[in-house]
Amino acid sequence: QPNLKRAWEAAGRSTAEDWTDWLRRLAVELLRESPSPALRACAALATAHHPLARGLFNAAFVSCWGELHDAYRDALIRALEVVLSDERAGTVPADVLQSLLALAECMDHDEKPLPISIRKLGAVAERCRAYAKALHYREQEFASAPGATVQSLIAINHALAQPEAANG
Repeated sequence: QPNLKRAWEAAGRSTAEDWTDWLRRLAVELLRESPSPALRACAALATAHHPLARGLFNAAFVSCWGELHDAYRDALIRALEVVLSDERAGTVPADVLQSLLALAECMDHDEKPLPISIRKLGAVAERCRAYAKALHYREQEFASAPGATVQSLIAINHALAQPEAANG
């Protein structure tokens, strides 16, 4: 797990290339550390073929998540929150953010939701122009804070060309 922790550390990243490399290294390290023999067997190939690492990212993450000690889970979530933070908005490429949004969705479907706020995920989805995901998160947020999300819901529905929903 220490190797995995080094891979998810986000400090010192400042360019789009840094963040793309960060995600690739994290995906490969997740494959190496996976408890699944099938995923571990893909690690060497994923090192050489980056699309494979990206394609197996969610599966590798899910397989490792269950094996992480609580302290490591907390550190991983803090690292993901740094990547998703507004302070990093200009440097983290949309495809990296979209990969993390897809991961959050995958974990939700697996009934192991990541402890990252719905508000943050919704904001990231809007920044990436992933409006369907943004709508999903903003609708969840609406249930607990209707006043704070109305404008965002209207804007997202307009972006999705759903004027009836925006007006309703």
